[in-house]
Parts: sequence; C-alpha cells; structure tokens
Amino acid sequence: MRASPPGRPGASALARAADCCARLQTLLMVACLAVMVVLLFGNVALRYLFNSGINVSDELSRLAFVWMIFLGSVLALREHQHIGVTMLVERFGPAARRVTHVLCQLLTLWVLWLMAEGSWTQTLIGLDTRLPVTGLPLAVFNAAALYAAAAMGLLTLVDLVRVLAGGPLPAESSAENPLD
Repeated sequence: MRASPPGRPGASALARAADCCARLQTLLMVACLAVMVVLLFGNVALRYLFNSGINVSDELSRLAFVWMIFLGSVLALREHQHIGVTMLVERFGPAARRVTHVLCQLLTLWVLWLMAEGSWTQTLIGLDTRLPVTGLPLAVFNAAALYAAAAMGLLTLVDLVRVLAGGPLPAESSAENPLD
C-alpha cells in the first residue's frame, strides 16, 4: 500500500502528478528569478567595477522574466488566486452560482483558445527571427504564452468537468465561506 503525499490524504495518481507539476513550475520560477538576479547584478557589478558587462544579460533576463510571469499565472489559476469580483455572484443561490461558474469557465476557455491560437501563430513566425545578441529564436518568448494558454486551458477543463459532475465550486471548497 502506497502512502499519500503529505497534505493530500488519499490523493489520486492524477492529483499527485498535478502536485508534482506545480512543484516543478515553482522550481522553474525560482530558477528564472535566480538567473535574473545573477545576470543583472553581475552586469551592474561588472559595468561599475571593470567598465565591461555581460552582453547576453538583458535578453536572458527578459526571457526569464517572461517565462516566470507565465509560469506564475498558471500556478495562480491552479490555486484560484486570480482577481475575481464576486459581489454579484455571492448573492446568487447555489444553482445560479453553478450556472454562472460554468458560463465563466466556458468564456475563459474561449479566451484561452484565442490566446493559444495567437501565441501559436506568433511562435511560428518567431522561429525564423533571431534575437540580436544570443541568436535564440524569438519564438522562445511566444512559447511562454502558448504554454500558459495550454496549461490554463487544461486546468479550466478539469475544473469545468468537476463542477459539471456535481463537485463543489472552488469558492465553496475553500475553508473560508464568503457568505459567512
């Protein structure tokens, strides 16, 4: 018999895989932040002390920043940490809340589809365009948006299926009830 990971008693294999992916994304965000700090601090120190610098620091720092933001947005969606205005929905009954949640998730999927389609097009265009200093394809920037759209779309689909199957709404499954 296998033990469940700490904090997730009886978690399914899919839930454990999702937790593992979230930890990996968090580690990638830490790595992006470390790259930004080291490159930018090193570049400033080299310019001040030795009148030289790291040529690739600006491009790589910008790349790390873009990826860190999109990785963070996926994690924020997973934890339901994005800003939401619930003044009206809090006044609805349970059935109207469920319908509103489903409609919002469908609208979110549509917007994520538009984001994925646009970032896919931009990624393909960026394959032939090279960054001036590093020589990396411009597509590495657009791929961050493509990844975020795909990952957030998957999370939204899972949430939608869970709610349609009768599961609790995210606000209702939290420890804090906004109506109390």
